[in-house]
Amino acid sequence: MNNASTSLPITLRQLTYFVAAAETLQISRAAARCFVSQPSLTIAIRNLEDYLGVKLFTRHPDGLRLTPQGESFLRHTEHVLDTISVAVDEARTGSSSAVGRVTIPVTDTISQYLLPRILMPIRNLLPGVELEFVESQWETIEEKLDAGIYDFALLLVSNLTVASGIRIERLNQSPRKLWTAMNHPLTGRAEVSLEDIQALPFILLDMDDHVRTVDTYWSRWGLRPNVVFKTKSIEAVRSLVAQNVGVTILSDMVFRPWSYDGGRIHRTKISQPVPSMDVGLAIRENVELPAPVRAVLHTLRSLTNRLDPGGGDAAP
Repeated sequence: MNNASTSLPITLRQLTYFVAAAETLQISRAAARCFVSQPSLTIAIRNLEDYLGVKLFTRHPDGLRLTPQGESFLRHTEHVLDTISVAVDEARTGSSSAVGRVTIPVTDTISQYLLPRILMPIRNLLPGVELEFVESQWETIEEKLDAGIYDFALLLVSNLTVASGIRIERLNQSPRKLWTAMNHPLTGRAEVSLEDIQALPFILLDMDDHVRTVDTYWSRWGLRPNVVFKTKSIEAVRSLVAQNVGVTILSDMVFRPWSYDGGRIHRTKISQPVPSMDVGLAIRENVELPAPVRAVLHTLRSLTNRLDPGGGDAAP
């Protein structure tokens, strides 16, 4: 590879193309997402690798795989792109002038999968606001909203029922799809039905309100998944699916096409209407919200609206 000192500097276009390739693990899909030709995207990524002096991907007949260096660089790149978006938003809105302390209650799914993406951008955009995130169950959050201890909460609102005086605002909808190992018999299908999935060993994630959601949409069709293992660990789900121990149905927001042990995971659309996983706000009604709270709400709306809900075709 070329020495970095003689290479062109990194560009936003290269970073954008890299993230698209990392999320799709297919040059064709990444190019389509970025509205560029495949050769243009390939050259941009190769120039980026030349500048860094490391391989970000390994190439395989079925697509791309991130190297360990690529996985690390992806986390930093997502942060960089989010920070730039925040800087643009700050320039347009002047949100950085807000000052105060804001407590944000979140549920466990939010703290694990959304909070790492939005925490630093919020802090960068609102340097005068001291943020405190509190992880809790919805029942506790609802009590404290009703008591006026919290002004709002960030959580999954897909099946949320709230008391009077609290309103729900959806920010982002993430479709649920079937996850399988790359060599699973269903992997080549354009879409599958719950009937196709019913007899297969099923890995059930037990987080937030997910188990109740699963029961609800399976029962709607008079079906039941063949649960062989239930876990609170998403990494265990990824590994077991990648190793072909079982399949699962989860949202694109928590999807990653590889497991920590090096396996690969495929997504496939489900023919029946399976509910999406919706991120949103629960906000106290009929109260005058303090200025820093309003600034945080504005920032959360802006950041979550920019997140890719993963609503594209069956994945890489």
